[in-house]
Formats: sequence, structure tokens, C-alpha cells
Amino acid sequence: QTEDEIVGSGFHPRAGMPHAEIFALLEACGHVNDGVESARSAMDDITTATSNEHQQVLDLLDIYKSEDGASKLFKDCLIDSDITAYVTLEPCCHVGQTPPCALSLVAAGIKRVVVGFRDPNPRVNGGGCKVLQDSGVDVLVLSSAAQKDTDSSGEEVAAANECANLVEHFVKRISPREEPIGNLDELINGKKRRALRAFAGRQKTDGTIHEVFWPRDFSISDKDKKDSEFGERVNLDVKFLERVDNMLWDHEIILLRLNNVVHKKKGAKLLSERIANELNAHVAQVLGHTALLYRPAFNPVLDLDELASKDDGNE
Repeated sequence: QTEDEIVGSGFHPRAGMPHAEIFALLEACGHVNDGVESARSAMDDITTATSNEHQQVLDLLDIYKSEDGASKLFKDCLIDSDITAYVTLEPCCHVGQTPPCALSLVAAGIKRVVVGFRDPNPRVNGGGCKVLQDSGVDVLVLSSAAQKDTDSSGEEVAAANECANLVEHFVKRISPREEPIGNLDELINGKKRRALRAFAGRQKTDGTIHEVFWPRDFSISDKDKKDSEFGERVNLDVKFLERVDNMLWDHEIILLRLNNVVHKKKGAKLLSERIANELNAHVAQVLGHTALLYRPAFNPVLDLDELASKDDGNE
């Protein structure tokens, strides 16, 4: 390859799937033509690949997840090239549903890794960088604070802050809470649910409630929308789930508008419960084809006990 040539790119498609580095390596090592498209094909319901391409990616991922899978796919495939890997988040170093990304980069022969944001997950938290450095890989972690006597400090700070913004909500999902929230459906009783509804009602009146609309999809027929059971069958678009997830992190209580997908209250109830289950949230209310969702933020803002106590005092 020539200098400044991009030989592979990727992103993390969903939980349980390999991280972005692996899809970039699949492209760089010649296993797929496009790492980004391969990552898209690994997603449940927004794939642009043909069925053959989709199956090819799944077969490669099965190899990767197998014993010594990283070596089988990537061993020394880039050893003769001067390759730098640019990663938004520090490569993982632990074995989960997939092997560690740090060891895959080492296996491929990557010479240098530039990390945009150090992973605060206690299972990583610098461990990925250490694995790389112990294997002789040159590692640079971008700094979010300007460094004196460094000509490129401004550019580095800008890149570091951009990476931090990109992973802000993802980091909240993977970092353990000081006090785990548990099962919200079990923790929120009728009094707290009424308090959430009253709070949301005040926000509606003030025009400050945050809403998320199910995207318009012309492939969904009016017959499906009127089917009370359709909320149980419709595919959950991952981009919509990510948008809802981010809004919950930012605002804790949001209103889902589902009229583009269901026209019956039962359908809205089934669909909103599926969304809540995916995001560990609580359905506080369903009215028509709208649903009120609640989930405490990483640092909770709403005090449900206080809200419920105030509502009791106003009754």
C-alpha cells in the first residue's frame, strides 16, 4: 500500500458481535472487500449486503470466535507493512463473546496504534494498551488536554474530544454503576409510576418533554399497522434503538411516538415493552400509539422517591 492509504475500516455493529477493529482487519487482510459493509451485514435488520455476502461474513465471524480464531484469520497478514491502526476506543483485552481485539491487532502484525479514548471499563482501563505495548506495538493515546511544546497539540486535543463525544453513551452502557439499577419493572411501584406520569404531564404542558419518533417506513402496510399483534413482530431498527438509548441517557424520561408503525394501543404496548426490554427501561404509560419510557441516567437526575412524596402531598 502507499502512504496514507486506508486499507481497512469498520465499526461495532451490535452487542455480541466483534468490535470495529476486527471488521477493519477482515478488510485489510483481504477476507472481505469492505469492512464497513461487512459490519452492516452483521446487523439484524438493516443489512445492505446480498445473502451470499451476509453468510460469508457470518462464516468468518464463526472462525474468529473459534479457538485461536484470531491467528487463523490474521496471523502475520500485515507483518510486512508499516500499518497504523486508528481506534476510537481503546482495544479490549478480555475474552467475552469474542476474543480480545488487542491480541488480534498483535496477531496481524500492526506496528502502531493510535487510541482516541481510553476505555474506562474496569475490565480494560489501560489493559488493552498494555497488551499492545508488551507485544512491541507503539501506542499513542490522544490527550484531551493541550500539551505544551507540542506543535500538534491542538489537532490532537480536537481529535481526542471528538472521540470522547462519539463514545460518550457507549461508555455509560459498558461502565458499571455505583449502584446497579436492577429490574426497573420490579422496582417501580404504582406510586412511582403515577409520579413519572405527572412529571411527564408537566413537561408536556411546558413543551419541554423529549420525543423520539419511529421513522417512517413505507414498507409497513396500513394492514400491519392496524394489526394489534404487529408490535410483537416488527423488526427493531438498531439506529432507532440507539437514538432512544441516547435520549434516555440524556433525559431519563422520554415520549415514544409510534404512529408510523402501530395504530392500536395493544400494538404500541407490545412494541414499547420490547424496546424497554432491549434498553433496560421501564414503560410508565401507554396512551394510544405513544409510550412513556423511563430509565435513570448514569448519574440519576430524577429522584423518584421525592417525586412520589411530592405527588402524595398534592393529592
